[in-house]
Amino acid sequence: MLPWQYQHRGWSRASSPNHVVATLDDEEAQRSRSLGMVDIRTKSPEVVLREAYVSAMDIAVERPLPLASKPPTNFAVVLPGLYRSAYPEASDFPFMRTLNLKTIVTLVGKELPDGFQQFVHANRITHQIFDMAGTKKAVIPIKTMQSILSIVNDRKNYPLLVHCNQGKHRTGCVIGVLRKINEWDTTSIVQEYSKFAEPKVRDTDVRYLTDFKPSDIPGTMPTSRQVPYVLRTIYGMAMLASFTLYVWIYSSTRLLLFSTA
Repeated sequence: MLPWQYQHRGWSRASSPNHVVATLDDEEAQRSRSLGMVDIRTKSPEVVLREAYVSAMDIAVERPLPLASKPPTNFAVVLPGLYRSAYPEASDFPFMRTLNLKTIVTLVGKELPDGFQQFVHANRITHQIFDMAGTKKAVIPIKTMQSILSIVNDRKNYPLLVHCNQGKHRTGCVIGVLRKINEWDTTSIVQEYSKFAEPKVRDTDVRYLTDFKPSDIPGTMPTSRQVPYVLRTIYGMAMLASFTLYVWIYSSTRLLLFSTA
């Protein structure tokens, strides 16, 4: 019996039709290595599993996929539609587009970063700038806080982002005052402020938030949704009692008229 031989794309067969030997040539092996493939023909099952695990780890951990966008530093949701952060950078704009912002309130007066004004115009965002002094240097004037709250506390301006340089002190004070108007307790307000201000929690800011009274700013009384639950409950019970009394008096009067007729 004459031996036969067949070669194609680096594969070789020899000896006889019942005995086939398949090997990868150097070029095919090099391509496999460059693609990170595991050669299951020439290695034991244990080695194949180990190398497959390493390849998966290399993809998932050592070479993570880049994120399409990232939020600004110190970004957080304050209320539905109300956000806080540090000064947004150009790399943050793709994420900010997903917020569909209607208003941006900037608490620091400085030259706008490159591309910021173009981003605001392109997305039809109303940009309000308040040139606040650093809270370490001066107490926030009542009129300034009142002007800021007239925008931040108005849901017609939402979705809204409020920010300063680092999203810590000025922004923290504005959000803290907003929490007081919404009748948060002082301990929770200071805890939230400290969470974003660390490791530079300012005693002046803590004292400002502790001493601040909503009555200091005219026109900041809680809305019906913000009235404490107990007061709403008492009001509801009073209305129910009045209605019940009215029905009882009306029924008694009708009954008396029928009995005397």
